[in-house]
Amino acid sequence: MQCVAFRGGKRAGAVHDVDKIGEAMAEDGHIVWLDLLDPTPDDFAKLQTTFELHPLAIEDARTVHERPKIEQYPKYLFMIVQPASWSGDHLLTHELAIFAGHRFLVTIRRTPEYAIDEAERRWAVHDGELGSDTGFLLYTLLDTVVDGYFPIGDRLEEWIGELQNKLFSTDADPRKLSEMLREIFELKNDVHHARRAVVPMRDILQPLVRGDLKFFERDQERYYRDVYDHAIRVIDQLDSARDLVNSALEIHLSLVANRQNEVSKQLAIIATIFLPLTFVTGFFGQNFGWMVNGITSRVAFFGLGIGVEIVCLVALIAYFRIKKWF
Repeated sequence: MQCVAFRGGKRAGAVHDVDKIGEAMAEDGHIVWLDLLDPTPDDFAKLQTTFELHPLAIEDARTVHERPKIEQYPKYLFMIVQPASWSGDHLLTHELAIFAGHRFLVTIRRTPEYAIDEAERRWAVHDGELGSDTGFLLYTLLDTVVDGYFPIGDRLEEWIGELQNKLFSTDADPRKLSEMLREIFELKNDVHHARRAVVPMRDILQPLVRGDLKFFERDQERYYRDVYDHAIRVIDQLDSARDLVNSALEIHLSLVANRQNEVSKQLAIIATIFLPLTFVTGFFGQNFGWMVNGITSRVAFFGLGIGVEIVCLVALIAYFRIKKWF
């Protein structure tokens, strides 16, 4: 647990005792930011008592994997957002519950925890007059979350570009095609998870942008509009990435189908080549007695026994070339 009090947009000091949070909020011009990581039932009970939170909001905050949303209560706003980050090559989505009142901001994080260091840094360098209430603090937090989506989209687009280059540069090796199919589905899964985290931000920010939720004293809609514009840009980027992944999957399926057609054509050509050869050898095999009595020289043997097969083979190959079958 971390609890910090601010006055006039500047850090006034840490609050180490939960029971003294009410006193800190009561002081003129003070706002409190309380951050909890994996809180216990007792922590939720203290939150409900200290900040007078509604039981339904507490229940939603306690629920793991709750869908992103925003709700207004008489004395505060409650929202759940899903930040995203990379852990190596693995996409992580986090859960962040936020209670924003006139004098307090409560953030509840779940494991895997979302790092709020960047939000704290931005808050520390803001203009004091702008940051004198929790409206701007909430904006700073949401802006940090949305800006964190851009590296997700950029990295996905980069991987999709590399995958498309592999698809067009491969030598139709079946092992390579199988590996690329796995990569395509992994990318498709990452794009799906990223969109599940980002798209709800549009619905969360719309009431704040339109002014439907008249809660904060200061008119800060333009700041939330900037965050909303960033969210729309990321959503468009992820929609484009989703279309590119689907296109890559279609290209992969086309390559597999073309390879199967090539293999089938090659097998058909081989079978067609051996068809007259089989006929010739079968004909001479069924007339073995005539061969013994009729073929008395090497020229006749090679001419009839092997020459006919060579002539048939050359004729078939020439015909295939004329038809451009290979």
